[in-house]
Amino acid sequence: MCQLETAKALIFDCYETLIDWERGKYEALEESIFSQKTCPEPEKIFRSLGVIENRIQQEDKDRIYPEVLELSYKELTGEYRLWYDPASAQAFGDSVGSWPPFPDSAKALKRLKEMGLKLFVLSNVDNESFAVTRKKLEVDGFEFYGAWTAEDIGSYKPDLRNFRYALGKLQEEFDIEPHEVLAVANSKLGDIRPAHKMNLKAVWINRPQAIIGVEGQEDVKPEWEFESMEAFADGVKEAMEEEGY
Repeated sequence: MCQLETAKALIFDCYETLIDWERGKYEALEESIFSQKTCPEPEKIFRSLGVIENRIQQEDKDRIYPEVLELSYKELTGEYRLWYDPASAQAFGDSVGSWPPFPDSAKALKRLKEMGLKLFVLSNVDNESFAVTRKKLEVDGFEFYGAWTAEDIGSYKPDLRNFRYALGKLQEEFDIEPHEVLAVANSKLGDIRPAHKMNLKAVWINRPQAIIGVEGQEDVKPEWEFESMEAFADGVKEAMEEEGY
């Protein structure tokens, strides 16, 4: 089975692993939702939002992610009896590209590629949103070898079709077998659990204060855990050096 030092490819989740999506969502909702006097604390909002998003994604797999966010916004306001503004709901749906990367993401990605790894993204967003995000991560000469979105595949993680699609692409286009692949993610629900079902080993990037996809998933045990992308890159380098790679 694949180890840190023997992996040929890494499949990354993007949002909350490389992109700070809870901060991005907070900033997108700050004026329209969190400013309302009857709005509960952000942690409660994010827990509800995670549940609502996941349900909509699984019920309507062909709906693109901005529409999922827009519908989630509407349902969230109904759940907490908050004022609903259609324009604000649409703005929330269109906010994905504005969500910021974690400070360590771009540098760590470049380091990992320089170690000889091929890096890919498997994300639950749409192509237009990811195209904007991609520019924030592909800096200083770094580029992903490939990226696949829910819009490409027609389903949302944790549906196993998404991982089957990615693994098929790796075999067909890069001659990389599943036993040479590691999944790297923050979300235990959306990524690490289905990766294990596909017999992939997984690296958990345990981002502080992450709620969506993490809480309630304590039974999911990744093979490796790192507190940041920087620490993960350090761990891979150390493992390679110890084994003489």
